[in-house]
Order: sequence, then structure tokens, then C-alpha cells
Amino acid sequence: MTEAEAHWLWRLDADAWMRSALTELEAGADHVAVRRTALTHARRAAGMALNAVLVAWARAQGTPEALAAAESRWGRSYVDHLRLLGDSGPENQVPLGTRAAESARALMAIPVAITAGSAGAEVLVQIHRGPNQAAQQGLDHARTIVHACATAIADLRTAAL
Repeated sequence: MTEAEAHWLWRLDADAWMRSALTELEAGADHVAVRRTALTHARRAAGMALNAVLVAWARAQGTPEALAAAESRWGRSYVDHLRLLGDSGPENQVPLGTRAAESARALMAIPVAITAGSAGAEVLVQIHRGPNQAAQQGLDHARTIVHACATAIADLRTAAL
């Protein structure tokens, strides 16, 4: 599929994807006491920021091949994006760096729900309604990814001048 065929990636430009990512980060921060909700927003925020990088990268390349490559480079979903970025080598991290990849890996490693441990293992459950530590860590990792994406987009735009 190409841009002319209205692939989902092209429904927003890079700036709009970044605004959406920031909105998701805010929503996650608003729900930091609820682990599942905050982590879902954190992952969505990071994925939307990665969409912004894909759009900016393809536009900077300016070729039909780059547009087509952007549509499949890191998979379809935000979970695909994060897993591929976190598990890939440097060639798939461009124009992002290892810090973004490490944050993607760490964000995906945080379970959205607490599950019972193996036989005899204790599971700690947070019972107060303050910030959930795992949710806060997830949001911090997402912020690192969003910041790396904003920097990469600025660098792509500067290089295109």
C-alpha cells in the first residue's frame, strides 16, 4: 500500500502523531494509580511517537520505496513497533538510538497486570491509590522514547534543509 491508497500511517503527519503521543502520555499520567490503564497509554504514546518518526523518515527520503518501507518497517501495531525496536540491532534503530531501544524493551517487559507467581512465590500487590510504581516506570520509559522521537524528527528535518 502507498500513501495514495490511504494507508493508516499517513492519516496524520509527523507533528500530529507527536501531539497524539503527548496526549496519550498525559492520559497515562492522569491514571498512574491504575497500572493497566497507565501502561496502555504509555505504550500507545511511544507507538504514536514511533509513527511520527516513520512518517518524517519517509518524507525526508522522498521516494516511493521509502513510503512503502515506512508502512512495514516496525510492524503494524504500537506493540509491534516497540517489540521490533527493543529487540532489533542498530540497523532497525535508525534514526533512533540505543537508549530508545532500551526503553522500548523495558516498557514491554513491564506486565500490564499482576499475575500469580510460580508455586510458592509471593506476589506483591499495591493496595493504596497512589501512583503505581510499575505504571510510573512505564510512563518514564515512554517519555524517553517520545523525546528520542522528537529529537530524531528534528534531526531529519535539519538534514533535509
